[in-house]
Amino acid sequence: MTGSMSDPATDPASRAGTPPDLTIAITAHREGRLAVASLRSFGRALVAAQEAGLSVEPLLVLDSPDDLTRRLFERAAEGDYGIAGGARLIALEVRDQGRARNEAVAQARGRRIGFLDGDDLWSRDWLVRAMAWLDTAGPGVIAHPAYNYFFEGQATIYRQIDQDSEEFSLDFLRVANYWDALCLCETSVLREHPFPDRDMANGWAYEDWAWNCLTVAAGLRHKIVPDTVLFKRRQAVSQTIRASTGKAMMRPTPLSDYAFRLPAAG
Repeated sequence: MTGSMSDPATDPASRAGTPPDLTIAITAHREGRLAVASLRSFGRALVAAQEAGLSVEPLLVLDSPDDLTRRLFERAAEGDYGIAGGARLIALEVRDQGRARNEAVAQARGRRIGFLDGDDLWSRDWLVRAMAWLDTAGPGVIAHPAYNYFFEGQATIYRQIDQDSEEFSLDFLRVANYWDALCLCETSVLREHPFPDRDMANGWAYEDWAWNCLTVAAGLRHKIVPDTVLFKRRQAVSQTIRASTGKAMMRPTPLSDYAFRLPAAG
């Protein structure tokens, strides 16, 4: 079940008659008050991108939310938290983060798309830097922040690995995840390679890891945008922790076959 709200007078695609440069989607379900900081972060990055001359379509994606989270996102759709410019509210009842992102992709009008979770924070310049960097990166590239800063109860900095660096190992990716889903890439990439469904009842999770394996196997490249950071809230209970304690597994991908190797570069 889906629904959306938009203002044609301020929507960039309707106003200009051409697709926006970028769609940005923030997804939430039961974050409650934690979503306030994330919505403000989303709004600041949106304004920075617009000030840099980018046309941006903001999507507010709710999946089976509680009442407080719904009210906060409804306020954001009305222009609160600095989110102006025809934000659309998409209401879902799928209870699946990957499917919620896939629905955002299905409704996106932008040439590129970037994601934020409803309890995490973008740096103000992430969208501007990532878009400028992708303009020079060539086709088939998925952009990630250089660092993930984990906060709340801890202060841990995780340096992300560029797929083209000597530190990248295909065999490591088979057994552990390099990158989360809060990336920025061509919208067509996600239409061709959607996130796998999450099915904890039957033991399947880690849709972001599975998606990374699928895209790497398809010949896409996960690259790092220099001098960028994503702030990730570490909660005592999260979907990743539930998957780990429940001994869930990643769905099979081409990398599940250890005979699979990437073509040699060049």
